[in-house]
Amino acid sequence: MTTAPGRLLVCGWVDPVGGEVARGMPVLAQDGSMVGTVAAVVHSEPDQTISHILLGQVPPTAVYRLMPLDLLDRLDGDHLWLRATRQQIAMLPAHQPDDRAR
Repeated sequence: MTTAPGRLLVCGWVDPVGGEVARGMPVLAQDGSMVGTVAAVVHSEPDQTISHILLGQVPPTAVYRLMPLDLLDRLDGDHLWLRATRQQIAMLPAHQPDDRAR
């Protein structure tokens, strides 16, 4: 399953964690293991809000995962913590770039 929900931004304010999420920020699963880094925040066009976080995987691959905001737990310094296991994260949909942007 793939999807392209909106514009990709370098950073943005994410209400569920009460702070700014930015590209390059380490992302940790609920057990504290690093599952990737923030590749972008996804800005939803219809409602003009941040709708997802685009997860770049570790080690780097060509697959980026779309994390819905309800999986976010908290910001701790420059780390983004999730309410998800590594297995749940592996099942997230892949981001499909919008061909219209080319």
